[in-house]
Parts: sequence; C-alpha cells; structure tokens
Amino acid sequence: MENIPKVVVPMDFGIEYLGSSSHGNLRFLLDREELTANSVIMSFNSPIIKKMTIDEGQKTIDVEEFCKDAVQCFLEASYSGNLEKISKSNFRQVNKLAHKFEVDWLIDRCFKYFQSLTDTTEEDNFDDQLYVFEEAMYVLEKLKKRDFVADVIRMFTSKKGCTQHFLNIYLEDLGSCLFENLDVILEMMSDEEHVLAEIVVKDLENNKSSLNQNSRRILEKINFSACPPDHLPVYEKLLEKLENMENPSPDDYRLIFKILKQLNQALHISKQAMSFVELPNLFHKFDHLKKLADLDGLLTFLTESPIVSNSYIFYDAVYSWLVEKQKSEGAPFVAIPETFMQKFADLMSERKWKPLATEYVKHNLFRNLGGFTEKILKNPKLNTQNYSRIPATSEYIAAELFARNHDIKFRFKAPGSVQNCSSDGHCGFILRVTTSANAGTSTFNIQLITDPSLYPEDIHFHTESLLTNKNIHLVIDITTSENLKKYARPITWYDKPWRGTSRLWRWGAHYFLSKNHFSEVTSPASSSSVAPPKLAHAVIGRHGSHAKIRPVIFYFGDR
Repeated sequence: MENIPKVVVPMDFGIEYLGSSSHGNLRFLLDREELTANSVIMSFNSPIIKKMTIDEGQKTIDVEEFCKDAVQCFLEASYSGNLEKISKSNFRQVNKLAHKFEVDWLIDRCFKYFQSLTDTTEEDNFDDQLYVFEEAMYVLEKLKKRDFVADVIRMFTSKKGCTQHFLNIYLEDLGSCLFENLDVILEMMSDEEHVLAEIVVKDLENNKSSLNQNSRRILEKINFSACPPDHLPVYEKLLEKLENMENPSPDDYRLIFKILKQLNQALHISKQAMSFVELPNLFHKFDHLKKLADLDGLLTFLTESPIVSNSYIFYDAVYSWLVEKQKSEGAPFVAIPETFMQKFADLMSERKWKPLATEYVKHNLFRNLGGFTEKILKNPKLNTQNYSRIPATSEYIAAELFARNHDIKFRFKAPGSVQNCSSDGHCGFILRVTTSANAGTSTFNIQLITDPSLYPEDIHFHTESLLTNKNIHLVIDITTSENLKKYARPITWYDKPWRGTSRLWRWGAHYFLSKNHFSEVTSPASSSSVAPPKLAHAVIGRHGSHAKIRPVIFYFGDR
C-alpha cells in the first residue's frame, strides 16, 4: 500500500466548502453570531485547533474579541491557502488570530503584507506612517515580537525626510507620547539626533516652566559632544531655551550642566571644522541596493542617486550588488549585457567622469560577477592607465585602524607646479581617523586635513596640487595572516566599521577575526538591535585579527 502524502499547508482545500452545513462541524462564536468551518481543515492549519478538537473534543471556539470581517478572512485563508481578504482595517485582528492559533504560514503572510505597506509608505504621508508605526508597536506590546518594529525602523531610516515629517506631527504633544513608543523612536533616530533636539525646542517654546519626562528622556540620550557642526545652531537654540526655563527642577539643572559641558566640547571641535573635508560617499549602508531586483532597477537608481558622483562609486555599487546577489542566488547571479556597459559609458561621458584605474579593476577579477570587470577592462573608454595609486605610509591591524583616533599619512610625487617643491619633508596629505571606542563605532569618520598648520614637519600639503576630496577614492590593501596579498578591496556602500562578537572587526565586506572561524555577529551600536544572520558563508573576505591593512588612495584628477 502506497504511503498517503501528508497534508502540507498552505493548501487549497476548496473555499466553496466553507460555511457548508454538512461540512461545518466547528462553530466560531462571535459576539452575536457564529461562523462555521470544518474541524479537519482548520486542524491541518492550526496545532491549537487540532488540540482543541481532537484532544479536548471542542465543537465551538470563542472568538468574541474579534470582528466578523477578521474571522471570515482567517477562515477563508485557511481554506484557500491565500490571504486575499486582508486589509488595513482587519490586519491587526487577522495577524492576532494567526498568532493565537499558531498558523505559521499565515503569520509569515501577515508579516509580508505589513512589509508591503511599509515599502509603499510615502515620505510625506503621515496617515500611512502612523498606521505602520502603531501596528508595529501593537505587535511589540501584545505579541512580544520585534520584527515589525525592525521593519518600520528600516523604512523610516531608508527614506530621506520620512522620520522628520512623521515626528514633527507625531511628537507635536511630546509629553503625551508613551515611553515604549519613545524608546523605539530614540532607536530609530540614532543617526538623526538633531531632529529630536528640534522637537524638544518646540516643546520648550510651548512649555517654558520645566522639562516633562519625555523631553528629559530625549536629552539624556542625545550625544551632544558628537553633534555634527552643521547642526550646532539647533543645539545652541536648545541650550538657549533650557537657560530660559522659568522653574527648572534640580534634575533639570543637572541635565543642563551636562549638556552644556558636552556642547562646549562640540563647539571646540567645530572651530576646526573648516580645516577638514569629507571623503565623498564613503559610508553608506547597503540597504539602498539590496531591494533592487534587476539590472534595470539598479541602473535607474544609480543614474538618479546624488550619491553616485564618479565612476568609482558607480563601479563599487554594481560590484557590491552583484556580490550580494551572488551570495543569495548563486554564481554568477546574472550576465552583464553590453547594453548595460554602454549605458555606463554614456553616463561617464555625459557627466565627465574619469575612467576607472586599470589596476583597481584588475584586482577585482577574483570573483565571477557576470563578466562585469572583464568588460570594463576590454573597453578603453571605461578604464585608463592615467591615474595615481598612493598607498599609506603605514600598515595597521584592524584594532589599530578602527578603534583609535590617529592620522594616516600618504606621500606622493607632487604633480604640476609643485614638482620642484623645496620644502622640508615629503609632499603628501593626511586622512584623520576619528572614533570613540567607549561610544561605539557609530562615531567613526575619515576626513582629509586641508589646513597646512595642522600638518607635522615631516609632511606638507599642497592645496594647489588639485588633490581634493572629489578626486580621490579610498580602498584597502590587505596582507593576510598567511602573508597573502589582496589589493584594492572596495569599501564604498558598506557603512562604517563596527565591532561584533569574538573580537571581530568588519569594514566593507571584510571581517577581521581573532580566529579563523565565524560566530554570529551582533549589530553595530548605531543600528537596530536585531542581530543579522550568521555570516559563515556570506562574506567576501575573512582575515585573522593580525592581518595588515594598508589604506590606499586612487587619485583620478588631472595630473
């Protein structure tokens, strides 16, 4: 006798049987009416209903707390294997029913429906923003699940201006916000604390007497000593409002003194801000790219994005996208057509981008990425031998490079009018690394020092050399613990360095470990508390903790 295959849900049992008087032996009791369903079909979907009907012999199930529309949607989904009647009006209760009766496949479908709502939420649509935020908080409070909150945080932080638009309305009456909601908002705004400072300023304009609990909670969380120079006016206005409070409490006074001390430190740092310039687009999360499904979507995004300002950033974005897709889809994920390469060449021509350094592209042939790198090397419009490769004067292990403040020195043969330089020391430039091990790696930054007075005697900067931040691209050379050389590894698009478990450091797609095996990696301090998955098979580079890292600059300006 052949084995009868086990029923696997979701399955289409035939929705026409739902409500049938001859099949409906299980009654779902609503407030003033009832719906019927078949106990066997419902038991296939729900281990809870199976236990209630088989082990306990129940013929009725109390669902009085739910509306008819939600229960009907739940039953129809169980019969058809599809969640067709879900809507914003019944979502909360359908999702709760799925959890109450432990219908795993329906729980997953509800979450995917919620993700579709967050993905289509517009930056200026407060009603939709409020809906997904409140639903996520409800799931967190009632069902004790954080995945909805994590998805909402992802949505808000990935859409420019979305958080500020939402919070300006949602926190208009700051004192009435629930503590648990505010905690999620604080997590969401870890990289935009100035927006929270602006909200506290507005609250103090309406209430000049003293700080309410929520204002105090926000001010205690903001790291004023690390506030960016661009946002100092907001913090100075906040300090002015705090100083003019009519009836501050002793706790208010202590908090004001703490803020004043931190702001003084930030103001001192900002006085030198004009002596540094940022490297272009060095730190960006990969979230911009992961949700792009195909090459057409990728090309559209890169063409329209203000982040992409030169051929190197374009190349790194495509390279990163291909690597990530390859890890999940298999190698190679897609073959790069000539039409894509032609559009890349046209874009370089239209925007007067410099071609890619041949050496930079060659060193990325170690992965099979659909012929992308090979096609660049074959096209003289896309690569060039006319560039400068300038290595740092020193090598570093991960802890040295990422975990402390220091200057990275680069020396170069001065071009153009300064090639006969008679100054003592070497022509060159310095990248200043700033980080705070105590505050976490979210403060990590790299800037080009442009003030000659900040240079030591052994190296001097030529402003006339045209070696500006817009003409340089930072990569890393790595010498592994086994003394293998890996040149020109890209880091653009992969966010700031951060430290995980097992004394692991990550920068770009490279992981520097204390041992040669992986453990689960924790999230960086600046991100969501939801840990990413295990990464044993999802990395470009694994290196021992003593692997040497040498920062390298590719200079692609006119020489």
